Amino acid sequence: MLEEIWGSLLDPKDPLINYRKKGWSQFESIGLPKPKQEAFQYLTRKWAFPKLAIRKTLAREPNGIVFVDGFFDETLSLVPAPIVCMGLDQAMRPYGLFLQNRFATTLGKEKDPFAALNGAFFGNGAFIYVPPKCEAVLHLKHIYSGDEMASPRIHIYLGRESKLKLTQETEGKSGFSNTVIDWVLDSGSNAVFIDRANGDMQALRANLKRDSRLKMVLLGNTLRTSVRVELMEENSEALLLGLATLEDQEAHIHAHVEHIAPNARSRQHFKSVLKGKSRFSFEGKIYVHAEAQKTESYQLNNNLILSEDSVAYAKPNLEIFADDVKASHGSTTGQLDEEELFYLRSRGLSLEAAREWLIAGFCKEIADHAQ
Repeated sequence: MLEEIWGSLLDPKDPLINYRKKGWSQFESIGLPKPKQEAFQYLTRKWAFPKLAIRKTLAREPNGIVFVDGFFDETLSLVPAPIVCMGLDQAMRPYGLFLQNRFATTLGKEKDPFAALNGAFFGNGAFIYVPPKCEAVLHLKHIYSGDEMASPRIHIYLGRESKLKLTQETEGKSGFSNTVIDWVLDSGSNAVFIDRANGDMQALRANLKRDSRLKMVLLGNTLRTSVRVELMEENSEALLLGLATLEDQEAHIHAHVEHIAPNARSRQHFKSVLKGKSRFSFEGKIYVHAEAQKTESYQLNNNLILSEDSVAYAKPNLEIFADDVKASHGSTTGQLDEEELFYLRSRGLSLEAAREWLIAGFCKEIADHAQ
């Protein structure tokens, strides 16, 4: 079925046809995940792909950057100058060299089948460019109006010493959403990404150059989020944070941070609060190349289980080939502390209020970063 959809998508006049072909070729070489495949072993959802979404235009007010059923909608998007925001097909003319190199690099390294699938099936994606020394606050909104398969794709480039704060949310629900957001941070730039979106699959890719800073705060309940960050040059820094609050749902995080240059820093901290029959998994890796001396990298996963039917899986791991490194990883899974509950109740709180206070305190460390 996917091959039939792919064949119907091809248009010789499409300026992005070569990249779609590369995406499809990479997907074919990877294939759909198998039940026992390590990176997908905790997912219970079966793969079923609805028909491909077609481009629609909705009567909406401008609201930052807007995607409708996976297609970037220029008429609904309002981005202040000098920030550049345009469809990927249009961007191939003025920014073709950068995009060609970035497509080739990301697809060549891609190991996630759904990120590769996005490369083959994305509608009209968006390219965002923040010029050097500019600052911007943008809002990215995905509107889903039907039950089709939607594949939004966004490429973001931050010029030297620029700053961008980007928030993301969704409205409605698609049959199957599969989003890719690709970041490149030039020297001295600073990016903050706050994600409150809900969806099926999401791949976040980032390439950091000298003195750049990236913070991602994942607060949505996306089924599976794949994060890959490459610290390419010295003194770059990545902070990856996530909080999943689930009730009879499942969510999975697969995070990979690669230290390629010396004197770089990264930290990962992901939490989950599980109620009802919920299922959460975290698999993270810190990979330190032999050249990446003076690396500082930390990884932590905390899970709060509030029902007997919920389950959390954690697999933090390190792979280090340098000898001058500060790195650690860890994971905790537990329930609310009975002594803390007793203390709060002895101060006049009801059992329910005491529980809510403790849950809020557990979440606060991550949630405060979204301010």
